[in-house]
Amino acid sequence: MVGVCLRMAALCMIAALMLALAGCNEGGYDESAMDDGGYPVEVIEVKRAGEVARDAPMMSMSEQAASAPAAPAAPAPLPTAVPIAASSVGGADVVPSQDEIRARRASVQRVIVRTARVDLVVDAVQPSLDAIGRAADDAGGWVVSTSRASKHAGSISVRVPATALDAFIETLRGMAAEVVSESTDSQDATDEYFDLRARLDNMLATQERMLEFLDLAPDARQALEVQRDLNDLQTEIERAKGRIRLLEETSAFSLITANLTLAARDMAVDAGPDRTEAAGEAIRFRATFTPPPGISQFSATWDFGDGSPPVTVHRAAPTATDGGERVTETVAHVYEDPTDSPFIVSVSVSGTGESGVAEGEDTLIASVSLIPQIQVYAGDGWMDVEQNDETLFAGSFTRPDGLRNVRYEWDFGDGSPPVSGGLPEGITRVAASHAYANYRDVPYTARLTITADSDAGVASASAETSVVVRRERGFVVAGYDLGETFKTAVRALSAAVQIAGTLLVWALVFSPAWGALAAVVWLIVRLDARRRAKRAAEMEALLEAQRAAAAERER
Repeated sequence: MVGVCLRMAALCMIAALMLALAGCNEGGYDESAMDDGGYPVEVIEVKRAGEVARDAPMMSMSEQAASAPAAPAAPAPLPTAVPIAASSVGGADVVPSQDEIRARRASVQRVIVRTARVDLVVDAVQPSLDAIGRAADDAGGWVVSTSRASKHAGSISVRVPATALDAFIETLRGMAAEVVSESTDSQDATDEYFDLRARLDNMLATQERMLEFLDLAPDARQALEVQRDLNDLQTEIERAKGRIRLLEETSAFSLITANLTLAARDMAVDAGPDRTEAAGEAIRFRATFTPPPGISQFSATWDFGDGSPPVTVHRAAPTATDGGERVTETVAHVYEDPTDSPFIVSVSVSGTGESGVAEGEDTLIASVSLIPQIQVYAGDGWMDVEQNDETLFAGSFTRPDGLRNVRYEWDFGDGSPPVSGGLPEGITRVAASHAYANYRDVPYTARLTITADSDAGVASASAETSVVVRRERGFVVAGYDLGETFKTAVRALSAAVQIAGTLLVWALVFSPAWGALAAVVWLIVRLDARRRAKRAAEMEALLEAQRAAAAERER
């Protein structure tokens, strides 16, 4: 009975040790394994003596599905690494200290995982993919995966021996018309690798001892418990083996991913002639180009050279020519500040289609300056003229430097044709005569406009004056205009007749009101007369009574 208890206690201790080993943390990558020149240390495959067959390199599931049917044979084992497993001294297990582990690890070569990525421009996508695959086979590697989303781009991932990585990248450079970008990455997996090997050795030793205790189990229940622990331990063992194989494979065979883009064909682009424009005004640009056959989708990007964001348009239309020429849609841009003029305007046109990619570009010079300002004077602003009289209009203006082809125009505002013409160099005054055929109460507006050409564009300015036109005078005798006097008298008589008629109409309209008002006035007068007569009678009676009283006293 005591022997059985001791065996069970030992079994529990072994199970606890197994669980503790299964929970150990895995080591991480150390990116510091570089030589003095900044390049990764040479990659080696680390093998333990007697375990070559058990730990042969194996691809991951995703890479097996994408790789060639016959993967290359595993590389031959390299010198044996120093084992980290616990040793037995005097019948007891002695676990090495951390310092001993570090010292042993420092005595072995590093396990380096290297990857690379290159972006290439090639003359043909599919032939380049095939050539990269053949180059990987020749180097002792294999194709992991390929992808081609369109006729103009594709990608391929291959694995080659780590020792041949640099030479393989050089081979890729030779296949490309242009290397757009290139990057490599190195990760030091030495710590993780030896941690996994140490854990695997301990778990295998534990597995052997648990198998021995399984044979010594006193009953079926304890045997089932040991078997369950053995199954969990076996899962951890397989997981550690898989990770070790992956590290061995990835350190022995580097992964290279190449992204391929089809090289663009040249396309003739014409941005148009150089421009001389005024600051603050919209300048319109459009380019013409001739795409190769099979190109149907286009985009044009304009850079106006003044630091503003580029503008991209995607529409183009064919021109009337028979050579397949097309024109981009028009874009407008305003240069507010001419300080940095002239500006270099560039346009880049790209197109895609069944035949591939086409690109082209062109530039033009945009000279921007301020338009000269012209000051115009058209008179005092007010003129008083008589109908049909010939009147002289005179104006003046300033002529800043840079003006040429100066022109003037007098518009008299009565619908008659304007008077215009050119002005020689040095002339700053302009005059014209005009007679107004009709008079009116509202003044006419006469306008003088000066227009000239300049390097920045057309300069123009105007000034106005108001013209009051009086009626033409008629037949005059001794200073009197008889016709006008007669007309004035007739107008006065007409006005008097009109006023009299208006008063009569008002009287007739308001006649009932006038009658009522007269009746009220008559009634008020009658009542006032009666009141006055009654009061006079009363006063007469009072006086008569006073006279009678006085006579009575006298008697």
